[in-house]
Amino acid sequence: MLNNHSHYSLLEYYLNHSDKLNWVLATIVNKAGSSYRSPGAIMLVNNLGQSHGLVSGGCLEANIVLHAKKVFDNEQAHYVEYDMLEEDGYAAELGVGCKGKIGVLLQYVTAAHQGLLAMLFKRMQAGKTSYLQQTFLTAEPAQQSLNTIDLFDNTGQLLISTNQAQESIENDALIEMVKQDKAHSNLVIGQSELSFTKVSAPTNLWVFGGGSDAIPLVTMAAQMGWRVTVVDHRSSYARSSSFKHATDIYRVHPDDFSQLAQFQQLDAAVLMTHNLNLDAAWLRLLHQHKVEKYIGLLGPMERRHNVESLAEITDITWLTRHVNGPVGLDIGGELPESIALSILAQCHSILHNRNGLALSGKFINN
Repeated sequence: MLNNHSHYSLLEYYLNHSDKLNWVLATIVNKAGSSYRSPGAIMLVNNLGQSHGLVSGGCLEANIVLHAKKVFDNEQAHYVEYDMLEEDGYAAELGVGCKGKIGVLLQYVTAAHQGLLAMLFKRMQAGKTSYLQQTFLTAEPAQQSLNTIDLFDNTGQLLISTNQAQESIENDALIEMVKQDKAHSNLVIGQSELSFTKVSAPTNLWVFGGGSDAIPLVTMAAQMGWRVTVVDHRSSYARSSSFKHATDIYRVHPDDFSQLAQFQQLDAAVLMTHNLNLDAAWLRLLHQHKVEKYIGLLGPMERRHNVESLAEITDITWLTRHVNGPVGLDIGGELPESIALSILAQCHSILHNRNGLALSGKFINN
C-alpha cells in the first residue's frame, strides 16, 4: 500500500512489523480552531525513533517523537497539547500557518493493544465501521486509564478493550454519535475527558478495463489509501506486472460474473474498457446489484447514450443520479495521468458529499 497516512495503511504496516519493535500510538483526540489533520488522525512511532503517518503538516512530528521517547521509558501514556493560538508558542517557534490547538494522546502499545489493532484491521478489511474510545485527561489516581483503548462496533457494542477487566459498556453518548454518523466526538464523564473516533473501511474502487490508461488511475487511488480491484477478461489487459498496486485483479467476463462474490465492498466503479458492449454489460450488472455510490463512465456524452442504450436500463432516475459520464471534473485533462486525477477528484468529492468547487468559493479563471 502506497499511502502512509490512512488508518488502514498504517495498521497494515504496523501489523507486519509489530513483533520486531516496540511502538507508541499517537492520536489527535481534540482540537480547537484550524489544524492540518482532524481528530482521530494517528501516527506510529517505534523505539528506533522512526515515525509513520502524520498528525500535522509535518511540523509537529519531530516533537511527538521526543514525547514518545518518554512513553517508551516509563510505558505510560502521555497527553500533550500544541497551542498554535499563542503568539510566542509553537506557531511562532515553528512558523506554522495553522491557528488552532490540538491535543495528542501518546499510548504505549502492549500485546493487548496489538490484539485490538489486529481486530480493527480485520474489520476494515471486511468493510466494517468501528469506533475507538480513548481517555486523554483524568484525575491523578486514574492515570493508568490513559493507556486504555476500547473498540466498539457500528451499533455501539463493545468488542474488545486493552483493559482486561473492562466489562461490557453501554455508552449513550457513543450510541448517539453512531446514530448521527459523526466522525469524532469528545465527552466529559466525571473527572475524565474521552475521545470517540469513527474508523471506516478504506474506499474500494473497482476499475472495469485494464488498459494502459487505467494504470495511473489505479496507482493514484492506491496512493490515497484506497483498495483497488481491476476487472478485465482479455488476456492482453490487466497484467499484474502493470497493475502492481491493485489489491485484486479479476479475469472474468461480465457474463460469468456470478462466479464472483457480487460486488462486495464496492464504493466506486469506473467503466473504461473502451468497448461499448463490455461497458454496457458491466453497467447493467452494477444496476442489478444496486450499486448507488459512484459510477464513472469514460467517453463523451454520445458514447454514454450508446452505452446506456445497449445496457437496456429503463431506470432513468438511477442513471441520472449515479452515473457520471463524461466522467471526471473539467480540469483540462488529456493524458492518462491528468484524466485519472480528474476522475478521482470527482469520485472523492461525491463520496464525501462535497461539490468539487474551489475552496476559495470562486472560479479561479474568472
